[in-house]
Amino acid sequence: MDVSQETLENVVAAEADHRIANHMSMLSSYVRLKVGELAALPEAPEKTSTLRLVESIGAQIAAVAELHRMLTHRGRLPSGNIGAQLERLCDAFRAGPACRAEILYEGDPDCLLPVRKVLPVSQIVSEAVTNALKYGCKAGLTGKVAVSCRRQPEGGLLITVADSGVGFAEGGGPPSQGIGFQLMQALAGQVEGEIGYAASPEGLTFSLRLPD
Repeated sequence: MDVSQETLENVVAAEADHRIANHMSMLSSYVRLKVGELAALPEAPEKTSTLRLVESIGAQIAAVAELHRMLTHRGRLPSGNIGAQLERLCDAFRAGPACRAEILYEGDPDCLLPVRKVLPVSQIVSEAVTNALKYGCKAGLTGKVAVSCRRQPEGGLLITVADSGVGFAEGGGPPSQGIGFQLMQALAGQVEGEIGYAASPEGLTFSLRLPD
């Protein structure tokens, strides 16, 4: 190996370590927020709620691991495939003990984002899937959660999480005061994203629009 190649590999490794350290710090903050959310409940959380929290954390760890592979294998390329990341995120949820829903992923092959946006977007989608499993597939129903990532004709990406649940209560909307919703809004601000919701008789669809 020549000196220039060794230097490049050292730079790539250092950059990967720096990004992963930052993202692990974000994950630690996420865990503290979710634990605080459980601790604020007036009664002890149900077993299913605790399992979903563990599943969500597991999915986030899987996302960090995939990002690490992306950084080390692709070197200093500026973009990463968020579609592949979301597919693995769905796999992690599907394998969880609390999952009784059918979780599907479909997307375009060119769902690319700047590497710095990959993990925040993964965290947003993880929270949206957790909410879909919690609210859209409750009362013992099996349910279905569909995650998609599509490149838009006008540019940018549209990521959706659609469930087959009952949607919002009549006249209601997303729990804007909840920690999870506030977390998603904060992360969306980091990636210049726009969050939306659409309710229909078929269920609720969460959307995240991202610019190029």
